[in-house]
Amino acid sequence: MKPSIRDIYHLHSRAEFFVHHDEIKATDSIEKAVDAIFKKQVVKDVEYNLPKWDGEGFQKLSENKKREKRQTWLAHVKDINQRWVLQMMESDKGLVEKMTLFWTGHFACRTIDNPYTTLGLNSVLRKHALGNFRDLLYAVAKSPAMIAYLHLRQNKKGHPNEDFARELCELFTLGRDVDYTEKDVTEIARAFTGWTTDLQGKWIVNPKQHDSSDKTIFGKTGNYSGEDVLEMILEKKHTADFIAKKVYRYFVQEKINEAHVAELSEVFYHSKYDITAMMKHLFKADWFYDAKGKIIRSPIEKMVVMGKMFDLKFPDQKAFLGIQHYLGQVLFDPPNVAGWPGGRQWIDASRMALRLRLGSLIINKGYIMDELSPELDEMITKKEKKRDLKFYEEIDWDRFWKRNKDANLFDLIIRSENDNLRDKYVAKEIKSVLHLMSTPDFQLT
Repeated sequence: MKPSIRDIYHLHSRAEFFVHHDEIKATDSIEKAVDAIFKKQVVKDVEYNLPKWDGEGFQKLSENKKREKRQTWLAHVKDINQRWVLQMMESDKGLVEKMTLFWTGHFACRTIDNPYTTLGLNSVLRKHALGNFRDLLYAVAKSPAMIAYLHLRQNKKGHPNEDFARELCELFTLGRDVDYTEKDVTEIARAFTGWTTDLQGKWIVNPKQHDSSDKTIFGKTGNYSGEDVLEMILEKKHTADFIAKKVYRYFVQEKINEAHVAELSEVFYHSKYDITAMMKHLFKADWFYDAKGKIIRSPIEKMVVMGKMFDLKFPDQKAFLGIQHYLGQVLFDPPNVAGWPGGRQWIDASRMALRLRLGSLIINKGYIMDELSPELDEMITKKEKKRDLKFYEEIDWDRFWKRNKDANLFDLIIRSENDNLRDKYVAKEIKSVLHLMSTPDFQLT
């Protein structure tokens, strides 16, 4: 059966944020449309020039010099944030970037104060975004970013630190209290003792700090290493179930359909954790196209969608980062190791008001004031001055209309089935675009 134009828009909206009408190729089937998206993907690291990391040199610096260098690092991470969002908007990278964004939330790790670990982990997530989950899990576990964030350096023989072991089971693979006990967590932590990095950021196991005695994990006893534990976890079907459920919530809808999740999990597990196999099955499933307008866009997704629609450049970094802050999703700075909660958490009263105004702010020289900031009370206490953030760009409307001259404007922009809204808009007028972007329906994908 030939897909409808709304099906094709829906596919691209979920798989790669947004598509202009002139980017759509005529197709006889969903299968061909999905395969075409995967075929065009290019995996490319965010380009950013940093001085080569010199761990030995850094260690020799005075505390004042280290502090100064760390201040420059904060600016670097802001630049990387901006460059990554711009890369998300590139048409040949959309699915890779969206999967990288998904894994960034799944393997939540705060790297906002270190551009080296920021770029390193981002590269790992992108490289394996559509590859094999086993390879991805290994690479994340051995990354300097995760080793630092979950205190693996403090995990030593005789004094195990359980932070990584607990989150590995609960948040990264099996889910809360599934197939493991508190005793398992303690024993798993022992298996990962000695995991650290050398001064150049390379993963190593320090034999003096590694506990090489027997551990009892998942009912089995042996001299298990951290890598052995990863394999034991991957053998468990519940790992595939847990990942499939998170993928379903992110790409299909918040409300879980257990049969559909089980479908995804079967494909994932029996393909030996092939992420592409799972995602192709999802995008080709009939039930995927019954979930239009069922997901609330994250702040980053919303910015990327608008960026792709109007070829935005986000030149004012202060305003660009301010939007992320106000809307509750700053890249590389998750609220905790569980990541951003998502769903309805994105649209509390103050955030929803800004979301509805954002399109108009970009186009109409608007300003975002600090009364939208959740830190306003603290600012008042400190008697800080209110600041305005300019968020405005010139829009090339001729280019927009040329790229979408054969499109139904409502179907192009709105994913919901709101017939009342459909009847109100006026085709091919700027005010129609602004009207559609300022509706609650535009928050959905």
